[in-house]
Amino acid sequence: MIHPHSVVRTVSPEIGVGVFATRHIPQGTIVVVRDQFDLCLSQEDYCLLPQSVRASMETYMYHDKCGNLVLSWDHARYMNHSCHSNTMMTDYNLEIAVRDISPGEEITTEYGLLNIQEPYEIYCGCDSCREHLRLDDIDVHGAAWDASIRASLLCVSRVEQPLLPLVNTADRTRLDDLLLGRAGYSSIMNLKWRACAGNF
Repeated sequence: MIHPHSVVRTVSPEIGVGVFATRHIPQGTIVVVRDQFDLCLSQEDYCLLPQSVRASMETYMYHDKCGNLVLSWDHARYMNHSCHSNTMMTDYNLEIAVRDISPGEEITTEYGLLNIQEPYEIYCGCDSCREHLRLDDIDVHGAAWDASIRASLLCVSRVEQPLLPLVNTADRTRLDDLLLGRAGYSSIMNLKWRACAGNF
Protein backbone atom coordinates (compact mmCIF):
# COMPACT_ATOMS: atom_id res chain seq x y z
CA MET A 1 0.00 0.00 0.00
CA ILE A 2 1.21 3.47 -0.86
CA HIS A 3 1.27 6.51 1.43
CA PRO A 4 -2.16 8.18 1.74
CA HIS A 5 -0.73 11.61 0.84
CA SER A 6 -0.23 10.61 -2.79
CA VAL A 7 -2.22 10.78 -6.00
CA VAL A 8 -1.88 9.66 -9.63
CA ARG A 9 -1.42 12.43 -12.19
CA THR A 10 -0.23 12.75 -15.77
CA VAL A 11 3.51 13.34 -16.05
CA SER A 12 3.72 13.88 -19.81
CA PRO A 13 2.32 12.37 -23.01
CA GLU A 14 5.59 10.43 -23.45
CA ILE A 15 5.76 9.02 -19.91
CA GLY A 16 2.07 8.78 -19.07
CA VAL A 17 1.06 8.85 -15.41
CA GLY A 18 3.06 8.96 -12.20
CA VAL A 19 2.50 9.30 -8.46
CA PHE A 20 2.73 12.71 -6.79
CA ALA A 21 2.85 13.85 -3.17
CA THR A 22 -0.16 15.86 -1.99
CA ARG A 23 1.61 16.93 1.22
CA HIS A 24 5.15 17.19 2.54
CA ILE A 25 6.61 13.69 3.07
CA PRO A 26 9.82 13.88 5.13
CA GLN A 27 12.88 11.69 4.82
CA GLY A 28 12.41 8.48 6.79
CA THR A 29 8.71 8.16 5.96
CA ILE A 30 7.53 4.71 4.90
CA VAL A 31 6.05 5.40 1.47
CA VAL A 32 5.07 1.90 0.33
CA VAL A 33 4.47 -1.32 2.28
CA ARG A 34 4.17 -4.68 0.61
CA ASP A 35 0.97 -6.01 2.14
CA GLN A 36 -1.37 -8.99 1.96
CA PHE A 37 -3.42 -7.51 -0.87
CA ASP A 38 -0.53 -7.26 -3.34
CA LEU A 39 -0.69 -9.97 -5.98
CA CYS A 40 2.26 -12.35 -5.73
CA LEU A 41 2.68 -14.99 -8.44
CA SER A 42 5.29 -17.67 -8.88
CA GLN A 43 6.95 -17.70 -12.27
CA GLU A 44 5.07 -20.89 -13.08
CA ASP A 45 1.67 -19.37 -12.26
CA TYR A 46 2.51 -16.21 -14.17
CA CYS A 47 3.45 -18.20 -17.27
CA LEU A 48 0.09 -20.01 -17.13
CA LEU A 49 -1.79 -16.73 -17.57
CA PRO A 50 -3.06 -15.84 -21.07
CA GLN A 51 -0.47 -13.89 -23.04
CA SER A 52 -2.74 -10.85 -23.27
CA VAL A 53 -3.03 -10.73 -19.47
CA ARG A 54 0.74 -11.10 -19.02
CA ALA A 55 1.36 -8.31 -21.51
CA SER A 56 -0.89 -5.86 -19.65
CA MET A 57 0.51 -6.78 -16.20
CA GLU A 58 4.20 -7.02 -17.02
CA THR A 59 4.91 -3.28 -17.04
CA TYR A 60 3.71 -2.92 -13.45
CA MET A 61 5.30 -6.03 -11.89
CA TYR A 62 8.68 -6.67 -10.31
CA HIS A 63 10.59 -9.74 -9.15
CA ASP A 64 11.10 -10.10 -5.42
CA LYS A 65 14.22 -11.76 -3.99
CA CYS A 66 12.57 -15.20 -4.29
CA GLY A 67 11.79 -14.73 -7.97
CA ASN A 68 8.06 -14.22 -7.49
CA LEU A 69 6.32 -11.56 -9.54
CA VAL A 70 4.62 -8.88 -7.46
CA LEU A 71 1.89 -6.48 -8.56
CA SER A 72 0.85 -3.72 -6.15
CA TRP A 73 -2.90 -3.56 -5.74
CA ASP A 74 -3.05 0.26 -5.53
CA HIS A 75 -1.35 3.13 -7.34
CA ALA A 76 2.11 2.21 -6.04
CA ARG A 77 2.41 0.35 -9.34
CA TYR A 78 2.46 3.68 -11.19
CA MET A 79 5.65 4.96 -9.52
CA ASN A 80 8.20 5.93 -12.15
CA HIS A 81 11.95 5.42 -12.09
CA SER A 82 14.48 8.16 -11.40
CA CYS A 83 18.24 7.71 -11.22
CA HIS A 84 18.00 10.15 -8.28
CA SER A 85 14.80 8.73 -6.81
CA ASN A 86 13.30 10.14 -3.63
CA THR A 87 12.27 6.69 -2.35
CA MET A 88 13.99 3.31 -2.36
CA MET A 89 12.99 -0.26 -1.71
CA THR A 90 14.52 -1.93 1.35
CA ASP A 91 15.02 -5.46 2.63
CA TYR A 92 12.25 -4.80 5.17
CA ASN A 93 9.39 -5.15 2.63
CA LEU A 94 8.86 -1.42 2.55
CA GLU A 95 9.94 1.57 0.51
CA ILE A 96 11.41 4.53 2.38
CA ALA A 97 11.70 8.24 1.53
CA VAL A 98 15.44 8.86 1.21
CA ARG A 99 14.99 12.62 1.19
CA ASP A 100 12.20 15.10 1.84
CA ILE A 101 9.46 15.06 -0.81
CA SER A 102 7.68 18.37 -1.41
CA PRO A 103 3.94 18.78 -2.06
CA GLY A 104 3.34 18.36 -5.79
CA GLU A 105 6.66 16.56 -6.36
CA GLU A 106 6.61 13.26 -8.21
CA ILE A 107 7.31 10.27 -5.96
CA THR A 108 9.93 8.18 -7.75
CA THR A 109 11.70 4.90 -7.11
CA GLU A 110 14.85 3.11 -8.21
CA TYR A 111 14.05 0.38 -10.72
CA GLY A 112 17.56 -1.00 -10.26
CA LEU A 113 16.26 -2.61 -7.04
CA LEU A 114 13.35 -4.38 -8.73
CA ASN A 115 15.28 -7.31 -10.24
CA ILE A 116 14.63 -6.18 -13.79
CA GLN A 117 15.69 -9.16 -15.91
CA GLU A 118 16.27 -7.49 -19.27
CA PRO A 119 18.34 -4.32 -19.76
CA TYR A 120 16.31 -1.49 -21.21
CA GLU A 121 16.49 2.21 -21.92
CA ILE A 122 15.25 4.75 -19.40
CA TYR A 123 14.38 8.39 -19.94
CA CYS A 124 14.00 9.80 -16.45
CA GLY A 125 15.42 13.17 -17.51
CA CYS A 126 17.39 13.66 -14.28
CA ASP A 127 20.97 14.91 -14.10
CA SER A 128 23.45 12.11 -14.75
CA CYS A 129 20.75 9.74 -16.01
CA ARG A 130 22.16 6.24 -16.46
CA GLU A 131 20.12 5.92 -19.70
CA HIS A 132 19.86 2.14 -19.32
CA LEU A 133 18.84 -0.22 -16.54
CA ARG A 134 21.23 -3.16 -16.27
CA LEU A 135 21.22 -6.40 -14.33
CA ASP A 136 24.30 -5.37 -12.35
CA ASP A 137 22.99 -1.95 -11.26
CA ILE A 138 22.56 -3.20 -7.69
CA ASP A 139 26.17 -4.44 -7.68
CA VAL A 140 27.55 -1.19 -9.06
CA HIS A 141 25.45 1.24 -6.99
CA GLY A 142 24.49 -0.92 -3.99
CA ALA A 143 26.93 0.57 -1.49
CA ALA A 144 25.75 4.14 -2.14
CA TRP A 145 22.09 3.07 -2.11
CA ASP A 146 22.61 1.20 1.16
CA ALA A 147 24.14 4.27 2.81
CA SER A 148 21.16 6.42 1.79
CA ILE A 149 18.58 3.83 2.82
CA ARG A 150 20.20 3.06 6.18
CA ALA A 151 20.38 6.76 7.11
CA SER A 152 16.72 7.17 6.18
CA LEU A 153 15.56 4.08 8.08
CA LEU A 154 17.16 5.50 11.21
CA CYS A 155 14.74 8.45 10.91
CA VAL A 156 11.64 6.22 11.01
CA SER A 157 10.78 6.93 14.65
CA ARG A 158 11.11 10.70 14.20
CA VAL A 159 8.38 11.25 11.62
CA GLU A 160 4.69 10.46 11.20
CA GLN A 161 4.19 6.91 9.89
CA PRO A 162 0.63 6.17 8.69
CA LEU A 163 1.79 2.94 7.04
CA LEU A 164 3.76 1.53 9.97
CA PRO A 165 0.80 -0.55 11.28
CA LEU A 166 0.75 -2.37 7.91
CA VAL A 167 4.33 -3.62 8.20
CA ASN A 168 4.11 -7.34 8.95
CA THR A 169 5.20 -8.61 12.36
CA ALA A 170 8.49 -10.18 11.25
CA ASP A 171 9.63 -7.09 9.34
CA ARG A 172 8.46 -4.76 12.12
CA THR A 173 10.57 -6.75 14.60
CA ARG A 174 13.61 -6.53 12.30
CA LEU A 175 13.07 -2.79 11.86
CA ASP A 176 12.64 -2.23 15.61
CA ASP A 177 15.82 -4.22 16.27
CA LEU A 178 17.70 -1.94 13.86
CA LEU A 179 16.30 1.23 15.45
CA LEU A 180 17.09 0.01 18.97
CA GLY A 181 20.59 -1.10 18.06
CA ARG A 182 19.87 -4.77 18.64
CA ALA A 183 20.65 -5.76 15.05
CA GLY A 184 22.58 -4.43 12.12
CA TYR A 185 21.16 -3.03 8.90
CA SER A 186 19.92 -5.56 6.34
CA SER A 187 21.51 -4.64 3.00
CA ILE A 188 19.64 -4.29 -0.26
CA MET A 189 22.07 -6.85 -1.63
CA ASN A 190 19.67 -9.33 0.02
CA LEU A 191 17.06 -8.28 -2.54
CA LYS A 192 19.00 -9.76 -5.44
CA TRP A 193 17.45 -12.50 -7.53
CA ARG A 194 18.89 -13.80 -10.75
CA ALA A 195 16.75 -15.77 -13.14
CA CYS A 196 18.04 -19.17 -14.18
CA ALA A 197 18.19 -19.94 -17.86
CA GLY A 198 14.87 -21.22 -19.10
CA ASN A 199 12.71 -19.59 -16.42
CA PHE A 200 10.66 -17.83 -19.07
